[in-house]
Amino acid sequence: MSQRPSTYAHVYDASKRKTFHSALCHLLQTEFPGIFGPAVTRLFADKIDALYEPFHPPRSRVQAGQVFWAAVAADDPPRRDRRIEDTRLVPVVLDLVTPQDIDNTAHRGRRAHIRRDKILRLFRQAYEQGGVLSYADVSLLVHTAIHTISQVVLAEHRATGQLVPCRGTIHDMGRSVSHKAIICYKRLVEKKATSQVAQETFHSAEEVEYYVQTLRRVQLCKDSGMAPDDIAQATGHSKLLVREYLDLIEQFKLPPIANPAEADSVHPGSASMPNGT
Repeated sequence: MSQRPSTYAHVYDASKRKTFHSALCHLLQTEFPGIFGPAVTRLFADKIDALYEPFHPPRSRVQAGQVFWAAVAADDPPRRDRRIEDTRLVPVVLDLVTPQDIDNTAHRGRRAHIRRDKILRLFRQAYEQGGVLSYADVSLLVHTAIHTISQVVLAEHRATGQLVPCRGTIHDMGRSVSHKAIICYKRLVEKKATSQVAQETFHSAEEVEYYVQTLRRVQLCKDSGMAPDDIAQATGHSKLLVREYLDLIEQFKLPPIANPAEADSVHPGSASMPNGT
C-alpha cells in the first residue's frame, strides 16, 4: 500500500531549504543586485557549494593525529606573476603524528629521524592525494626552519637518487633540486628507460621526453659553435633556460651529438611542453 503524501508537506518545505546554499543565493541577490538572475544565482551557488564541501570535511574523515591542509594541485604549475589566488588548490589529509612517531619518541637519539621521516611523509602523502606542498607549508606543519626542510629533501635525494615530490621539484620552483637536471641525468647518463624515469621523478613520459629533447637541441646548437644568445633565438627559449641546459651538458660531460638526427630521435614531434607547463 503506497503512502499518501502529507497535506502539510508545503508547510515544512521552507524549513528544508534553510541551508548554506539558500543563504548564498540571498547574498548574491542582495550584494550584487541586477547582476545575477535566478538561474545564474542558483548555478553559481551550486559551484560554491561544491567547492566548500571538500574544504570543510566532517570530523569523521580526519582521525586523531591527522591535519587537514590546502595544497597546490600537482597538475597546476605556476606561471609568471601568478598568485596563489589564481592557482587551483586541493584539500589533503596528512598524518602529522602517527603511532610509530610516538613509539620512536620514547627512544633516545631518534628525534632527528622522526623529524626526517615526518617531513618526507607529509610531502609524499600530499602528492598521493593530487597536491604538492611547499617548503613553507611543511615548515609550518612541523615547526621547523625552511633551511632544515631543504636539507632533509636534499639529503634524501643524494642518498636514494629519488625526487621528493615537493612543489619546488614538481613545478621546478625556487631553490629546490631541479627536475630538469635529474630527468636528463637519468635518461642520458644512466640510460634509463623513459617509463622508469617518469615513475622515479613523478612526471609523465611526455614531460620526460620534453626536457631531454630540449637539452639535445641546445646541445646540437652548442656543437655547431653557436653562442648562448644565438641558441636562445634559434630554440625560442630564454637565455636563462639555455644557460641552465648548457651547464647541465658540461656537468654531465655529454659527448658531441655525432648524428644531428639524434637530437629529435628521443621523441618525435614538436617540443611544446605537455599540458602547457
